[in-house]
Amino acid sequence: MALDMNIYLKWRLADVIAIAVLFLLNVIVASFKPFERQFYINDLSISHPFAKRETVNSYELMTYSSIVPLFVISLYCIIFRFKKNENRYYLLWVSLIGLLLSLNITALVTNYLKNWFGRPRPDFISRCIPKEGTPKDVLVLAKDVCTTDNLSRLYDGFRSCPSGHSSESFSGLGYLFYFLQGQLRVDLPQNGIYRKLLSFLPLLGAALIALSRTQDYRHHFTDVFLGSFIGLIISREVYKHYFSFDSESKYSILPYGAYYQDGFDQDENESYKLLDTDRALNSARSAGIDQEMRESNIV
Repeated sequence: MALDMNIYLKWRLADVIAIAVLFLLNVIVASFKPFERQFYINDLSISHPFAKRETVNSYELMTYSSIVPLFVISLYCIIFRFKKNENRYYLLWVSLIGLLLSLNITALVTNYLKNWFGRPRPDFISRCIPKEGTPKDVLVLAKDVCTTDNLSRLYDGFRSCPSGHSSESFSGLGYLFYFLQGQLRVDLPQNGIYRKLLSFLPLLGAALIALSRTQDYRHHFTDVFLGSFIGLIISREVYKHYFSFDSESKYSILPYGAYYQDGFDQDENESYKLLDTDRALNSARSAGIDQEMRESNIV
């Protein structure tokens, strides 16, 4: 029984269950009707046209925020990291659990806030199609003035804040950013700047996806900023749950619970050797300087 419990804890089976629960909760929350906030029919901020073709649609968002990070992490773990299979596959397993946990937490938080805020989208008037004679400069409700038959599109018009594309892209690609930062150990002084630039590419992609929502008039800029913040913070906290956040530490490349003695010898990694050599030289120089100062004081 003790062995079974150790396996249960090591391989994060509780987190797998949590991912399934979060997914189901998100499906339920997403099905709720949002709060129908009052609005002015002559409010220019919600009077933009409805774009039938989005720059990044929902399927493309899933590809960029989920499939791409999953593919990159899998490729890196299987091909480039560790000679010992156990650490290699443990790194892959835990990294993918972290990615899925980040995405599902972000989706649940985002959908809950969308329904709670009930903020009209920039294209809301185009969705509503107000009836003729509706007074201007007077707060109205959608149920009283909207004539559209497409109720699902109308209700979705109240889900502007925060931006789901922004939060999901920064959740998945943000997690990939932190993963690459740790695996490439970008803060080590002897590692090239190209590693840091490479690790920032996912954030650039997430930013482009988020900003595209303002071009499609699906979201206000504040929706995008809030969604991006939510996704980036959640991905950061989830990553910290599984990995050391100090990319200068040799332990940042393995998740908590891995066997550091398997395929993790300092002598096998030139970066560690260089770092240790530099530290040894600096220590020797400091010791020599201290010795010279003591000798000069004696004289």
